[in-house]
Amino acid sequence: MVLFVGAAAAATLLVPGIRRAVAVATSRRPSPWLVAAVAVGAALLIVWRATGLLHGLALALVAASGIVAGWVDAYERRLPDVLILPLYPIVGALVVASGDSDRMIRSVVLAAAAFILFGLGCAAGQMGFGDVKLAGLLALVLAWGDWRTAVFALVATVVVGGGQAAIVILMGHKDFPYGPAILGGAAAALAFGPFAA
Repeated sequence: MVLFVGAAAAATLLVPGIRRAVAVATSRRPSPWLVAAVAVGAALLIVWRATGLLHGLALALVAASGIVAGWVDAYERRLPDVLILPLYPIVGALVVASGDSDRMIRSVVLAAAAFILFGLGCAAGQMGFGDVKLAGLLALVLAWGDWRTAVFALVATVVVGGGQAAIVILMGHKDFPYGPAILGGAAAALAFGPFAA
């Protein structure tokens, strides 16, 4: 219980920084209450699902960066490399530091698979290359726990993205940011993946 309260408190303390980072990247500030809800929700999922301290740290770094990237993508239809690319070596180093060769192999294989799969979508013009990089990073950190979570994230991303696409098309628009759907799929995988097993 103490871990959950501590995680929620830490996430709440990050809200001003997250809002500031979004404002620097977009000159817009998301609602503090909405950012707090997303950050606290992510923190609680991390405490619940992390397989250890190193995995929890990797998930927390990816979540903090992902929250900012998701808002930037929603506002400006771009996922800044500065929020995603530096995390590849950091998360990779944390996976290696875990010392579990099965987790290392699984994480790398599923990250490569996500990169290739989303890369095909990018080549077909269905998404941007930022989405490809984000999907690979999320697969790297999610597969650390187990392969089902990463696969569930892919399926949830398709469902969330499909729903988002339907709404956008009904509103008369043609393009939409896919990053929030990828992040939503990852969160859904952490939240509901254990029940799908």
